[in-house]
Amino acid sequence: MRGIRGENLASFEKGDVMKAWLEELDHLLRGRKTAPALLAEGTQHLRIGHSLSAAIILALIYGAFMGLFAVLNRTPPCTMQLISSTVKTPALYLLTLAVTFPSLYVFSALLNARLSLAGTLRIVLASIAVTTAVLASLGPITGFFSLTTKSYDFIKLLNVVFFAAAGIIGLRFLLIILRRLESAGKANTSSPAPADPAFSPAQNAPTEPRALSVAPRVQGSEEDETAGKVFRAWLVLYALVGMQMAWVLRPFIGTPGMGFTWLRARESNIFVDLLRTIGRLFNT
Repeated sequence: MRGIRGENLASFEKGDVMKAWLEELDHLLRGRKTAPALLAEGTQHLRIGHSLSAAIILALIYGAFMGLFAVLNRTPPCTMQLISSTVKTPALYLLTLAVTFPSLYVFSALLNARLSLAGTLRIVLASIAVTTAVLASLGPITGFFSLTTKSYDFIKLLNVVFFAAAGIIGLRFLLIILRRLESAGKANTSSPAPADPAFSPAQNAPTEPRALSVAPRVQGSEEDETAGKVFRAWLVLYALVGMQMAWVLRPFIGTPGMGFTWLRARESNIFVDLLRTIGRLFNT
């Protein structure tokens, strides 16, 4: 009897955890976690663990849909390709972040940007979570076309378009956060300092008027603008490394007629391969 109660309690706690996780993700997607009022107090509310787990789970979901083509259109079905695609999709984002994040932090430090290492990581992981959420939402469409077509080139280009669309939305989300941080920094530095209740004008009034007035410093806003410029330059590096990382980790779908392999030999680059794929698609 106690064992049954324990199992019910454990399942109830798991349900609560899943519900809380989904609510956190929903708040992030709706912009409630990136509201200007919250960002004005910092980025501590953007949890690194939550964003990381969300990115991994959502990328696993889309990877499974992407690998479904090899199961439905190969004889015999290649289930290893489905497993490979499922595992390599989150690895694509995490490895790209691992390669590019050191440069982002060093650039930020050299330019004296206000964001700390943890704050920078929170923002980037939140944007990756949004990117993979968009990607996972497109997974059923990928599965539908995998079920209804046998064209490898079409499925390949469809996945490229979906990855690009999700990446653009995720990067735009990142820029919105930076813009709100800049606005919050300007608002904080331009607002007058609160009056000291212990200050008594009658007792501390100067005998002579001051000849000079000191303007409020805007160093915080300048640092936030610097951080925005650093992030915008880094986004180009992130996109280029991400595309090449996808090429290094291929195959994600699996070329018909070829045996399964986890990784292929290095050759050419992703841009040349895309041009070849488009040419084959429109010449058939």
